[in-house]
Amino acid sequence: MKKIFEYSNYRLFLHDYLLDARSQGEGLTYEELGRRVGFTSKGFVTQIIQGKSNIPKDKIHKFGQALGLKIKEQDYFDLLVRFDQAKTHKEKNELFKKLVAGFKIRIQHIGPDKYDFYSTWYYSAIRSLLAYYPFTGNYNKLAAQLTPAITPGQAKKAVELLERLSLIVKKEDGFYHLTDRILSTGDTVDSVALVNFQQATMDLAKEALERFPREQRDSSTLTLGLSAEGYRMAVLKIAALRKELLDIARFDSNIDRVIQVNLHAFPVAKISGDKQ
Repeated sequence: MKKIFEYSNYRLFLHDYLLDARSQGEGLTYEELGRRVGFTSKGFVTQIIQGKSNIPKDKIHKFGQALGLKIKEQDYFDLLVRFDQAKTHKEKNELFKKLVAGFKIRIQHIGPDKYDFYSTWYYSAIRSLLAYYPFTGNYNKLAAQLTPAITPGQAKKAVELLERLSLIVKKEDGFYHLTDRILSTGDTVDSVALVNFQQATMDLAKEALERFPREQRDSSTLTLGLSAEGYRMAVLKIAALRKELLDIARFDSNIDRVIQVNLHAFPVAKISGDKQ
């Protein structure tokens, strides 16, 4: 089977490990693994693999020992478990950084470049800016184009990342061009990277209320009382609007600005029927 360093989901690793052990005739069952770790319930390992239960903190290291993992593999397994089971985005983000720093080469499947792209707002902004701004390498001028302005060093780092990800390319005319007009996160971006990006753009939205006059920004809020079906319909409407905005950007011409659009829908009161 694949080495543990090729996994970003510890539950999938456990599933594959036990499946491989069975095919090798080792006879390591879910129940036997649970017994080695110290669980009294025969079905607890099954519940963990299915995502119905988590590994208790005091059992994480015992799992690594029961699986016969080497020290470096146990360290990786420990981080994967804590990353998966982290309750806050802050904690998950810190653990992800440890995974990238400690196992940089081995976890390329997690997408460190993709993580970097969504780690700050101005990478995406510069990419959109290069759709119309004639940039040939003057990072001082490029940095000054953004609001708020960034440093030339940050602009250079952004361009280097965009080139590495093949999102922009320098052509024979000496200018940088987009390889595709539209870029959407879809469903592939790791949750940690996407939340980082969303938090950064939400901060920009708050600052925009004072940074720009009303005629240069559009801000509105709604507080609605909805049923479960009403909320589902609202989410579908938001998804449809996102698609329409992408279509506008895809077929627009004479582009002269970059705008950030944030759409959020979240509860501000307890849902009826929730436990108090």
